[in-house]
Amino acid sequence: MYVMGGMMSAAFVAVVMPTSTMAAIADWLGVGPLPRSPLTEYLTRSLSAMYGVLGVLHLYLARDVVRYLDLIVVFGWLTVLAGAIQTVIDFAAGMPTVWSCSEGPSTVLAGLAYVWLARRAR
Repeated sequence: MYVMGGMMSAAFVAVVMPTSTMAAIADWLGVGPLPRSPLTEYLTRSLSAMYGVLGVLHLYLARDVVRYLDLIVVFGWLTVLAGAIQTVIDFAAGMPTVWSCSEGPSTVLAGLAYVWLARRAR
């Protein structure tokens, strides 16, 4: 949970990142060009904030696994669901194959690991 929490918390950087930097990163990743519009600004920054918040939640839960065991199991299953949904979205949106085959499936595996490890901790 610490690894995922750290990676997700790093998304807070994109909340304040200049749009030109986001556009350059999108081009570098092969998912650009990044359209310039109020909706794009809203979605990129609010999604980054959401990932950051979830990252902090991961870090908080990881501090006391025994105390939050039941919540971690629920969080794990929600992570599995989110990863499956993300996989469908990635393919439907036409994201690069490497992206689509790594983002959602790795999220599913992380969620399954949370559930498995939490059940072993009992």
